[in-house]
Amino acid sequence: MSIFRFKEFAIIQDSSAMKVGTDAMILGSLVDVDLNGKCLEIGTGTGVISLMLLQRSPKLFITAIDIDAVSSEEAIQNFSNSPWSSRVNGVQCDFLNYAFETKFDLIVSNPPYFENGLLNTSKRKAVTRHEDSLPLINLFEKSSKLLTDKGNFWLILPFETASKWKNRSKDFDFFCKVEVTIYGKSNLPKRTVFCFSKEEVECIQKELIIRNDDNTYTDQYKLLTFDFHGVKL
Repeated sequence: MSIFRFKEFAIIQDSSAMKVGTDAMILGSLVDVDLNGKCLEIGTGTGVISLMLLQRSPKLFITAIDIDAVSSEEAIQNFSNSPWSSRVNGVQCDFLNYAFETKFDLIVSNPPYFENGLLNTSKRKAVTRHEDSLPLINLFEKSSKLLTDKGNFWLILPFETASKWKNRSKDFDFFCKVEVTIYGKSNLPKRTVFCFSKEEVECIQKELIIRNDDNTYTDQYKLLTFDFHGVKL
């Protein structure tokens, strides 16, 4: 059995289309969870991001959805095995076609975002990784409708397309609140984490470098994820 162990919970990831990765670790660590309300995670996969948020916030209640049936089943198992099972509901559904009965104070997503190129040979991984399964324009549009007026929408995107979606976000009444450029190594931008809100505020810009030139993790990354690993990486 493939298990990824954290300080306060563990992730079974035998069958999930996507395993625990750096993108999830960064997003789950950066999201501001200083609120008491409802959260929606879109594309939960193994459930790792939702569990990270639950560990960080004792007042958050999460609906975690995924289109992939096998991943959803494994996420639900991970939720059930965690200390916070009463505050998370795993649902297997297509985000675009699902009729939600409530709005959310926080929406989080590590979406499929490869806009070009060949699909992965694994159909399930293709659905998870490629935008055809959830076009970003539709993700922004529906998330805007589901977010409360004072809510936050967090997601991680490739650095190459981040500026395009930052500009387009205004079409959906979103304003950039936080923008974190993620570097694989110094001078090698890899991803961008955004927080969007419906309130027009000055965008806070930050940077995060994951690895040193010798391929070890930076102190910055280790500090960010310390509450989950609890050990030196």
